[in-house]
Amino acid sequence: MTDLREEVRQSLDWIVENMKSMAEKTPNAAVDADDFNALLARAKRAFPNLPTVQEMKTVDGGTNLGTLLLKVSILQGAAKADWAQRVIEANEEADRRYRGEQRRR
Repeated sequence: MTDLREEVRQSLDWIVENMKSMAEKTPNAAVDADDFNALLARAKRAFPNLPTVQEMKTVDGGTNLGTLLLKVSILQGAAKADWAQRVIEANEEADRRYRGEQRRR
C-alpha cells in the first residue's frame, strides 16, 4: 500500500507533467484555487518536517497558471528531495545490518 508521502509525490509528478504544456500556452489563465489548496493541505500532512512545504501559502482565485505551476514544481522538488533522502537512509540501514551480520559470522 502506498503511503501518503508517496501518493503526494506521484501526484505532484503527474500534475507538473500535465501542467507544463498548458502553462506554456496560457500562463496567465486563471485557475481554480480549491484543488491546489487541497493538495497543499495533503502535502503538509505528508511532509510535516519539510519547511519548504510547511511554509507554502495557499492560493486564491486570482492566481494564474504560471504561478500555480511554479508552486507545484516547488512542492515536487521538496517531495523528491525527501524521497531521495529516504532512499539514502534505507540503503545506509541495510548496509549497517549487512555489516552486523557479517561480523557475527
